[in-house]
Amino acid sequence: MRRSLVFVLAALFVARALGAAAADQQWTFCVASAPAGDDVWITDVFAAGRDRLKLEADLKIYLKTRGVVGADAQCPLPNGDKTAAVNAQFAAADFNRKLGHTLHEVAAPEFAPRR
Repeated sequence: MRRSLVFVLAALFVARALGAAAADQQWTFCVASAPAGDDVWITDVFAAGRDRLKLEADLKIYLKTRGVVGADAQCPLPNGDKTAAVNAQFAAADFNRKLGHTLHEVAAPEFAPRR
């Protein structure tokens, strides 16, 4: 399940990234799945202010503080086209719904690191 989710997300963003021009604002979202694979968390689309690996780690920490241990988090490469990022987020949510997963929405600022 996780690999198929990663491949879908990667394919959506690789195709967009190749044709997209550089932009000032970069947009992304993140998806995480529980170890059992039945529950999936998906964030809003947000401006990517930190690198992907940090975003993924922050989402894992956010979920761990809520009792979800061992979640697998993935954030597609940021994209300069917000509409494309929203479409990819919608496609990821739809994909997981079709697989029968329980979706949980996460407001992106909720998993922002505390300073």
